Amino acid sequence: MNAYRVSFPRVARAEGGKLITLRSTWAVLSVTAVITVGLAVAINANVYRRPGAEVSSGALTAQTFLGVDVVCLILGVFGILMITGEFGSGLIRATFAAVPRRVPVLLAKAVALVLVAFPATLAACIVAMIAGEALLPAGPPADIPVRALFGAAAAPVALALIGLGIGALVRHTAAAITVYVLTMLVLPAILQPALPEDLADDVVRYVPIAAAQAMYAVDTGNPFPMLAPGTAVLTVAAWTVLTLAAGAVMLRHRDP
Repeated sequence: MNAYRVSFPRVARAEGGKLITLRSTWAVLSVTAVITVGLAVAINANVYRRPGAEVSSGALTAQTFLGVDVVCLILGVFGILMITGEFGSGLIRATFAAVPRRVPVLLAKAVALVLVAFPATLAACIVAMIAGEALLPAGPPADIPVRALFGAAAAPVALALIGLGIGALVRHTAAAITVYVLTMLVLPAILQPALPEDLADDVVRYVPIAAAQAMYAVDTGNPFPMLAPGTAVLTVAAWTVLTLAAGAVMLRHRDP
């Protein structure tokens, strides 16, 4: 019987197998890599074509990783589809029949997502960094800090996990994507003018997308102050855990 016992490593392997065998997984990761590197090349080439362009680690980081915001949106939707796709097709019933406790399924999907997506985003960010530095005009180098490199790779994966949690919470693909877009993109834009000036900056920098940007920002010229990198990581981690926990609670208390 032990050979057939359901354990978390086995559930994680099963979810990882499902993820890597889907052609859509590799299509999404390829698109995110092209966007990350392509925008880094296009933006840096355009900026450094101009005389007197700023050569600093802050400017180079902001230009090189500008595409990360787009990747956050794409991977967030991908995280949503990892679970809402199974709800929509009815395959989630077979999954829960094999793993009746349900919560390990969500955690296994999260582990599989990190193990598959993070190496891909890290590789894309490394290539983007190399391309950006290669386009620097003659002069002192403006190396991108390693912290910013790993932050740029981790931020989209963290937001993909938030998308996974939202998908588990909402279950319907269109509704989950709507919630994700509203919370990630629309809410920060609304909060800044809607809140009193002395409160707006303190609130906006803690929303998930702003905290994610602070993970890889060095010196960006944002209209509101950003969190320190360490605080940003903790903030994004807290949002991720909170969203996944909410999704796990809904999985336990609702029928598929």
